[in-house]
Amino acid sequence: MWWAVPLAVALAALLYLYKINASMRSVPAEIAQLSPHRWAKEEIRETYERLKKQPLGFDKLLPPRLNRRYVVVGGSGLVGGDIVLALLARGQPAESIRIVDFAPPQRPDMAATGCDYVKADISDRSSVEAAFAKPWPTSVATLPLTVFHTAAVIRPQERSILFYERCSRVNRDGAKNVMEAAQQAGADIFVATSSASVALVPPNFWVWPWEKGPKDYFQVIDERDWGKPLREHGRFFGNYAYTKAEAERLILASNTPAFRTGTIRPGNPIYGQPSDPVVGIVLRSGTNVSWTPHIIQNFVCSRNVAQAHLAFEAALARKEMPACAGKPFVVTDHGPPTAYGDVYLAAMTLAKTPTTVKPVPPILLFLLAHMIEGWCLLLAKVPWLSKTLGWKEPSGDVHLLQPSVFSVSSHAFVDDREARKSVEEGGIGYGSGCATIEGVCEQVLRWNREMVGEE
Repeated sequence: MWWAVPLAVALAALLYLYKINASMRSVPAEIAQLSPHRWAKEEIRETYERLKKQPLGFDKLLPPRLNRRYVVVGGSGLVGGDIVLALLARGQPAESIRIVDFAPPQRPDMAATGCDYVKADISDRSSVEAAFAKPWPTSVATLPLTVFHTAAVIRPQERSILFYERCSRVNRDGAKNVMEAAQQAGADIFVATSSASVALVPPNFWVWPWEKGPKDYFQVIDERDWGKPLREHGRFFGNYAYTKAEAERLILASNTPAFRTGTIRPGNPIYGQPSDPVVGIVLRSGTNVSWTPHIIQNFVCSRNVAQAHLAFEAALARKEMPACAGKPFVVTDHGPPTAYGDVYLAAMTLAKTPTTVKPVPPILLFLLAHMIEGWCLLLAKVPWLSKTLGWKEPSGDVHLLQPSVFSVSSHAFVDDREARKSVEEGGIGYGSGCATIEGVCEQVLRWNREMVGEE
């Protein structure tokens, strides 16, 4: 009977993993009450057909044009690009807008903007200063300057302090370089993109057998962490969130009457372009696997995020210093939180290109994620394995599968009531242009038009 003990241990381990899998697949009652309705195919198709006839009216929500010039750092990207397009849509002349980014815009909708582009590496102070020092056209050279800082390196998979610099050199140090260059250039308004994930505490999935589910599996995301001491590194889901929080503190602490600052925290996954990691990746990949169909979160359209930046600028441009200056604001789509399964259903129902999402048990990917992280940590702690043997970290999407992505993919309700208050009430007067079902359906509509020429 020597085999009885190892058999019992193996059985106990399997039962424990089954328990973890069940807890990861659970939906806490709090979020279920906030989002009891799941999208139906008929509802999705009706929304799609309506948007074919009447597109979303984001432009109607934009603040009036201001007589200013603009530097949009990260203006080639998802949020930065939509800020540029929003500025143009409200009548800002192209010569008053400068895009500063590591690469020029590649988005089809930005091909004919006519805006100036300057290549810069924001981790290099001299590169940033050169981008700001470039002369402006005489027609706008004397106008006051607004800087929108949206550039970031997004590496949600890494949580070890060993990999901290991979994010900090851009997200923290780069933000500092941009802010100080903006001050030297005479900017008086500085609005930066932060992340709602800075308020997220990582849940613990290694539950005890008697526990119902992971601690902190459901959280309310707002601005309550602001004003409290910065949490220790391990209380953030990963290096990305920690470095964004560091940058946010630096930017908001620099607020003065002559240099007004603020940050927008998009909550939480941002969608809106083929490059995004939510809708775009499902459409691009075609065949997908996911453990998150049951996960409920608020989603935010990139154009809503852009609108929030312009609303913040309008508030900061007032003669008197508004109460919102020097503060962070969470923003999201209007309406209840959405399940990832709703988004997947919309993509599979509407896309004219082959699109499937196959659910997989969370525990399988969770265990694989720990193996991938362990391999990366081994190479970091024993560098000669890479230098001598040529061993490398995984590349591509495989590298993204690490434990911290499970933390950020937990149930969350994003409360943006503060941002929606009027400026007089201490908010920024934010108003969203779409509910998530509308934003997702419109994105798939644009995808179909670009890929198959659908009318």
